[in-house]
Amino acid sequence: MNRVGAPIFFVILLSLTACSSRSVTLVNPRSGARIECGGTGYGIMAPAAEGIVDECIRDYERQGYVPVERLSPAERADLERRGALPRPEPPARTGY
Repeated sequence: MNRVGAPIFFVILLSLTACSSRSVTLVNPRSGARIECGGTGYGIMAPAAEGIVDECIRDYERQGYVPVERLSPAERADLERRGALPRPEPPARTGY
């Protein structure tokens, strides 16, 4: 393989082996309804998976949903009290 062909070959090889997987849980603070936006892409489709998830998030945000990690403490406490969100697990104890 010549000097020009080798870098091109490796760029093509890397683009075919790339992967992307992402999942985001959104909740409607008023109703407590939950939805999951997720996608997985391999090879040259890896960037498309990110775009699909981002578009899904934007669509649901327009409908009043909020990603769980962006809930305010008051919203989170209200949703946990109503059973719409699982309560966080207490930290594991170590050093027994």
